[in-house]
Amino acid sequence: PPPATMLRPLVVAGLSLAALCPSADAFAASPSVPMLRSSALLSSPLPAPLAAKHTLARPAETARRGGAVAVSMQLAANAAGTLAGSQAGVVERIKGARNLEAKSYPADEGFDAFTAGDGQGTLLAFEAPGKDNIAWLSSLNIAGSSKSLSSLTVWNGPLADVPHLCARTVVSDSSVDLFIDFRPRAYGAYETKGADGGYGEPETREWFTWKGVRDENEARFFTPETEAWADSIRSRGTPKAPASGDDALYRGPMTIDVSLPASDESVAVAAKACEDAAGMWLNWMDTTEPLPAGMKVTSTYAYDTKMRAQLFGVMVAFYSSLFGDQGRGLAAADAGPLDEAYVGGAS
Repeated sequence: PPPATMLRPLVVAGLSLAALCPSADAFAASPSVPMLRSSALLSSPLPAPLAAKHTLARPAETARRGGAVAVSMQLAANAAGTLAGSQAGVVERIKGARNLEAKSYPADEGFDAFTAGDGQGTLLAFEAPGKDNIAWLSSLNIAGSSKSLSSLTVWNGPLADVPHLCARTVVSDSSVDLFIDFRPRAYGAYETKGADGGYGEPETREWFTWKGVRDENEARFFTPETEAWADSIRSRGTPKAPASGDDALYRGPMTIDVSLPASDESVAVAAKACEDAAGMWLNWMDTTEPLPAGMKVTSTYAYDTKMRAQLFGVMVAFYSSLFGDQGRGLAAADAGPLDEAYVGGAS
């Protein structure tokens, strides 16, 4: 039988799909109804792989150790403006296409403007009710002398099954860490992918269900062209350690999680990759048909709700590793309001 962790996303904790119907349907009026507080883009809809000429080079080996650290720390400070400007352009593009409405939640939580480590941070949040179908969008930027971060997270509403978007860059004195993920809207057992690229032999009835999810996603979103785009970026960096637990459970097949050398060129590559990812996601939003009303919308809402709650725990750990005791509060402000049924149920 499959591991219990593989089946966990299919179970809505203590809540039937029928009970979720009013919450899912209410999203058409406002995505906040079922919740409780707790560089421009390319015009091409599918970005081409980054040109091979962008070869990333590490700082000169002849640089003195102290001088290299100083240069890297200056890199983090300089990168903040590049990343924040790029991300602001992305948000403006989405705002124009999806009628984003600003939310006061970050300010209510004390994170609209704040200090984190040696950096200054800002957090903007939006939603787009009804057919625009964005339940939560957060744009986080932290500019520091030793560490800078830019993160864009978009949680879609349940009226269509376009993958959610997460695009994040962290610049430190040693690397430019890039993370991009398109999170699927139904469980496809992507974390079971083997070294040979396969998902094993069918042993249960559920295996065929998960294969059906993967096949549909591949046909509509994770095509060979988009996979080639992701591969072209992964090849430029060093892969991070494999994810585990809930983090692995909800990642899509196109996840980019790499460390690039600490250089201006790496910052430019990361900014461009995040822009391209947002452009790809926006194209999917514009071209994907709405889900039929009923159980499909309800089951998508149920899966999303569980995913958001469990990934909140993942982000608490991530932000705490960067900013210590501030991590939990920052994760809460960045995640937005969680569904009332899952408050306290993120584990």
